[in-house]
Amino acid sequence: MAGTCDFPADRFYDSGRHMWFRDEGQGRFRVGITAQGARTVGDLVAFMPKRVGGRAEAGRSIATVESGKWVGAVRLPFAGEVVEANEAPIDRPDLINRDPFGAGWMVVVLADDPDATRTLLASGTAACDEFQARDNAP
Repeated sequence: MAGTCDFPADRFYDSGRHMWFRDEGQGRFRVGITAQGARTVGDLVAFMPKRVGGRAEAGRSIATVESGKWVGAVRLPFAGEVVEANEAPIDRPDLINRDPFGAGWMVVVLADDPDATRTLLASGTAACDEFQARDNAP
């Protein structure tokens, strides 16, 4: 991302987890991984979201992804309930790599505390600065 950020400005971000969150209103956040996160894990071969109605506490998994070089949990930085899961990447996990900010979204979460969630995450220029600082760290 030298000199520029390759993610939409209409989202909140967690740079440490390479995740994005789009505020859908009424405490709901659409969740996915950033393009940089998708590149980091490599070509995905499996995606399994948490079921609708499933709860996730802060730091707990909302999905599992697998690539040729990595298997791991996608962890939520805030507590909430999964109210929608994207089924398309279950059959076509490459959607997450090809379109991480669009068709490759993962779940929609109803945050326990939407106001606290918004202050927890970075947006706009702050997010860009955080990602670039991480990229340029020794």
